[in-house]
Amino acid sequence: MRDVIGEKADVCGKTYRVIRLLGHGKSGYSYLVTRDRTQYVLKQIHHEPCDYFHFGDKIVAEDYAYNRLLSLDVRMLWLN
Repeated sequence: MRDVIGEKADVCGKTYRVIRLLGHGKSGYSYLVTRDRTQYVLKQIHHEPCDYFHFGDKIVAEDYAYNRLLSLDVRMLWLN
């Protein structure tokens, strides 16, 4: 993965600056981003084929995680 710190991410017509990578897994990357002095978590989902691991429905799993974070009042963006 290339270094994206300091780069801009355009989401739904708004521009955010990438502060750092928070983590990654089999389904995507999570970044800490900022806009107008407010920090958000941006989740970038990727689809890599993997012969040795069977994924469930990634979107359902991400939706579950998203709703769980919403219940904790964490601000989030989705970039597909």
